[in-house]
Amino acid sequence: MNSILITALVITGFSGGYGGNTSTPCLNGFTSKLSYIQNNSFFTMNITDHSRTNIIISDSATKLDCSWGIFQCYIQCGFLNVTKNLSSLLEETICVQNNEGTQLDFILSESGTSCNVTLCNENSVIRLIHGICNVKSTEKELKRLLIIKNMCALVLFNSNNITKSYIRIEKNCIHGIIRIPFEGDSEDFDLEDLALTVVSMNKSTTNSDFVTISTSQVSDYLLPVTTMIPVAPFQNVPEEQSKVAVVIYSSAKQFMINQPNMTILSPVIRIEVVNRHITNLAKPLSINFKLNSNSAVPANFCLSCQYYDDDIYEWKGQQCLIPQNFDSNIANCLYDHMTPFAVLLVDVKIDKSHWKILSYLSYIGCGISAFFSLAAILVFFMKRTPTADSSNSIHVSLSASLLLLNTSFLFSEWAASWSIEGVCVFVAVMIDYSLLCCFSWMAIEALHVYLLLIKVFNTYIRYYMVKLSLFGWGLPALFVGASLSVYKLEAFYGTKKVTLTDSTDTTAICWITNVYFLYGMNITYYSIVFLTNTAVLSTVTSQICKLRRLGAKGKKIPTCKDISTVLGLTCLLGLTWGLAFVTSGYTNYPILYLFCICNSLQGLFMFLWVYLTMRKNRRVAETLSPSDPYSSTSKPKTIRSNDISHYS
Repeated sequence: MNSILITALVITGFSGGYGGNTSTPCLNGFTSKLSYIQNNSFFTMNITDHSRTNIIISDSATKLDCSWGIFQCYIQCGFLNVTKNLSSLLEETICVQNNEGTQLDFILSESGTSCNVTLCNENSVIRLIHGICNVKSTEKELKRLLIIKNMCALVLFNSNNITKSYIRIEKNCIHGIIRIPFEGDSEDFDLEDLALTVVSMNKSTTNSDFVTISTSQVSDYLLPVTTMIPVAPFQNVPEEQSKVAVVIYSSAKQFMINQPNMTILSPVIRIEVVNRHITNLAKPLSINFKLNSNSAVPANFCLSCQYYDDDIYEWKGQQCLIPQNFDSNIANCLYDHMTPFAVLLVDVKIDKSHWKILSYLSYIGCGISAFFSLAAILVFFMKRTPTADSSNSIHVSLSASLLLLNTSFLFSEWAASWSIEGVCVFVAVMIDYSLLCCFSWMAIEALHVYLLLIKVFNTYIRYYMVKLSLFGWGLPALFVGASLSVYKLEAFYGTKKVTLTDSTDTTAICWITNVYFLYGMNITYYSIVFLTNTAVLSTVTSQICKLRRLGAKGKKIPTCKDISTVLGLTCLLGLTWGLAFVTSGYTNYPILYLFCICNSLQGLFMFLWVYLTMRKNRRVAETLSPSDPYSSTSKPKTIRSNDISHYS
């Protein structure tokens, strides 16, 4: 790339007439000369009669920039917009004829060329782009449209309406170029921002069912290896409709107006035909995309062959690329129609049929869990004894949070169908709060297990259950309350649309709508709980095995009771929620089903644990005196083998 050449249009007002031949007088009789500076210098244009205007124009070998104060602007001179070389303006005298505040017109003295500088705002950009392409568009007009896009990019790409208008007008320009007669089988157009190849299919001689099209390089952008277009749709049609254009874009920014977070890993390829809408191809269009990234695909993402819907201005996906469609950094995509195409990095969605099955399993499992969580609470209050320890109180608190979670989840889709947004927000808040409560009480379970089975010394904790309850119920309330306090700034809760892989259908649920908030709070919080509880489970498992070996005269093979205890502790400590870390859509459906079953039935597992441990505690209580030091957590606790048997 050549060094940047910066040109300044310096107007230092002086009295006098205009030296060029023009019938229009200069603005208030002011004229000036242009000067030219090289090597990263810049110029300013100052009009000092009524207002002060500072315009900086920079020119490089590949880009023309214009700034009007802190805003972008567009400059149009006949030769300038074609050659994009400002050196020819050296030492010319200019005559300023109009300065409206958003538009500046002047004439060059030597050539008599009129120039116009327009401030980039919504109205001016719309006026500029709508005044360009028509049915008989040429390469020059399309190039001018691309210059407007680059020079007013900040305005154009920050307004969906302007971007949509630009996409339509650019498409019309491409159709105008397709209509231009040419000799031979094809003609190439290199317009820097895009490369366009027009092929006359009825002139292309081929014995196969496809025509392979190679397009000129767009700057340094990676190109597809091949574009294979089926011949059948272009047989026995008029000359104009037998021509097809293959367009390769150097930037995909204009195709991301409604989906700004989409990651496009290949060039965008547009296939265009005039006055025809080709769909349902018997032999599909084939494109081998060369990807612009060699990095590994992150978990829960996949490479997907996508097409751009010009009617709704959104990318629509096919299923994820399977191994035979993906080799190194080349991806093969097949399409049954002709629109813009690309390879995108997308979140893995769930197949529609699997979604229905998982939904049924979740609702049935949550219904069962809610029932047995309530049963566990009732059994605890009905069967508890004055000498009961705090273990069952912790179990029941976890059951209560599971009851709240499962109940609120059952209303998720129902609340999302309501027209009153506040209902869905309330359900989403309850789901999030109860989920965080579950994580908190799982962490408390791990702490209590640690105190019982590992730190087996006299332990005195004043108001033990009160402090645990403040942590289990209070900390989640603090998190959710903090998020609700900024709710008016950014909506964290509400209706979330879930899109399925092979369907345009979506389903709505009440949940967290901000993905960064989800990862920042929920997943981070559970990750800490998961790591802590995993460490506790590993230590406890080792401790139980040691006790069993000592009690069984060195027997090393774990018994069924040992395995059941470890599995029970896994559920009790919520480690089954960790399956979410290795769940990545349809590629891990077995894990997804296992995650759904284990966690939706956690309330049932908790009921069995509470019921069996309460029976065991009643038998233990018969052998203990009422004054046993473990009978109250507000007194010193002496951990004995009987207490260890609570978990083993």
